[in-house]
Amino acid sequence: MAFNTQAGTGLQAASGNVFIPEIWTAELLQDLEEELVLASAKFTNRQYEGEFRREGDVVHIPHFVNDQVSDKGLVPAYGSVGSADHASLQYIDMRVAKGSSFHIEVDALHQLQTKGGIDLMSNLIAQRARAMAVKLDEVVAQTLLAAVSGKDLNGAADPASTVSGLPALHGQIDEITDAPTGDNTTRKAANRFLSVYDYVVAMLENLDIKSAPADRFLFISPRMRSLLLQDPKFIEAQVYGGQAVIPNGASAIGTILGVPVTVANALGSHTRPNNPLIKKGNQKFEAVDLYMGCTAATSVVIPFAQMEAYKPQATFTDAIKSRVIYDAKVIRPEQLVVARGVEAAITAHNASVTVTETEIV
Repeated sequence: MAFNTQAGTGLQAASGNVFIPEIWTAELLQDLEEELVLASAKFTNRQYEGEFRREGDVVHIPHFVNDQVSDKGLVPAYGSVGSADHASLQYIDMRVAKGSSFHIEVDALHQLQTKGGIDLMSNLIAQRARAMAVKLDEVVAQTLLAAVSGKDLNGAADPASTVSGLPALHGQIDEITDAPTGDNTTRKAANRFLSVYDYVVAMLENLDIKSAPADRFLFISPRMRSLLLQDPKFIEAQVYGGQAVIPNGASAIGTILGVPVTVANALGSHTRPNNPLIKKGNQKFEAVDLYMGCTAATSVVIPFAQMEAYKPQATFTDAIKSRVIYDAKVIRPEQLVVARGVEAAITAHNASVTVTETEIV
């Protein structure tokens, strides 16, 4: 007896019954990348060397060491240039010990192989990618905050580890205080107001002094943008073509002194709406108001992702499980700088300044 195996007749052809996890894993990773903010490939280094087999393995982040090649001066035609310098790569070890997983159960897996089912599966993968992006951004935020204290969160299986118990990092991220240009005594004597723009200038100065690369970025909180837009010292540059706010909670608004500026609601201690329809997003970086750095100063590694389909033993359903392993490490802490408590510092400073000039914050 011959059976009709056309779709829609109750049976599917064998080729239509095959769940291909590699396809959905690739879509998950693509959607994940589009949703990342602090961990985005635009702002982090993704290069690493080494073989990854299981969580906890160590990979190596390559980078050139500065000032390896010395100047030999003017060498005469018959003189000797001396011994050769070695422009070799140096490696920083990075342990990959964090990750995200999901596990779902469906009535029948072949329902996700139909045209309508594929659309539903794509929507589900996109939802999971958004949730994973928040977790990975939180890991980067916690890694950065630990680095401000000179500690290394990389390799700690629990991202919520107390900073005091973490190993020392090879350096420390600088933090701009409440007197970013000169000292407060001088500013008050001159009746000079303090503004967000002063902090941005001080952050640039900090990186310039340390000869940080020119490919920089600046993240600001929504409140900092509001204060900037009211600041007469703010130099308004060309806006990126009226780009709308993107769904991950960040939007590019233009440049300040040549540095691209991104507004991200992950920064700042603003009140998050108590509405289940509004994604709260990453809340681990809310203590930071301004975050500036170079694009390769922090490394994010995603060396492993998998997705599998199986039949639960106790039910007549199908199930899908997936995991993505990742971690983050601050590689060049001297190329990053943060500012916290900016609005409070500005308010406290300006309250002590006599209002005798037209400068308004």
